[in-house]
Amino acid sequence: MAFVMSILCAIPLVPLILGIIALTQIRDRGEKGRGFAIAAIVIHGLTLVFYAAVLAFGFSGVLDDGPERDTTGQVTAPGSGELQDIRMGDCFNTDDTMPEGQKDAEASLSVTIVPCDQPHKGEAYAVFELEDGPFPGKDEVHSTAEEKCDNTALADYMGAGAELPESLEPYYSVPQSSSWDVGHHKVTCFVADPGGSSTGSVRATAS
Repeated sequence: MAFVMSILCAIPLVPLILGIIALTQIRDRGEKGRGFAIAAIVIHGLTLVFYAAVLAFGFSGVLDDGPERDTTGQVTAPGSGELQDIRMGDCFNTDDTMPEGQKDAEASLSVTIVPCDQPHKGEAYAVFELEDGPFPGKDEVHSTAEEKCDNTALADYMGAGAELPESLEPYYSVPQSSSWDVGHHKVTCFVADPGGSSTGSVRATAS
């Protein structure tokens, strides 16, 4: 029974306990089946180790489906992630609609980061993190974002003399008080087409 349970049972420790009980009964009664009992303990022990490893790797992010990057950090294959995972130069997609004539865009926490040669909604031209501590307040967060995501930052990203295509507008996404306590302190400055998606990068070093 313990051997069968070690293969079929998904309840943790049950086959292990049954295997130990079986070994005790076999020893006390002189019955057969010691090999099956030991096999049950070993099989279920290995199963527990496997699931523990899966959980450990999963929580550490090893098994996540984030974007693939080359040695320079450039995205080479798309993957899901959080707004906090976006780096300067990353292109991404979000379910949010970008407002026209308004820099503050409430980008979702969950995004898909893609290579910039694929259709995307936003391209990050600057990313910076606010100081640790209590949430500084909505007004201060927006004021800091306005300062850091200014035309100078965008011009530095695009290169001297470059002009932003008419279809694109600059935006920024700021941390919210509801997510501040879980470590979301980054401001993401990006350009996006309020009418839909775009392809290619506006970065000076883009090919």
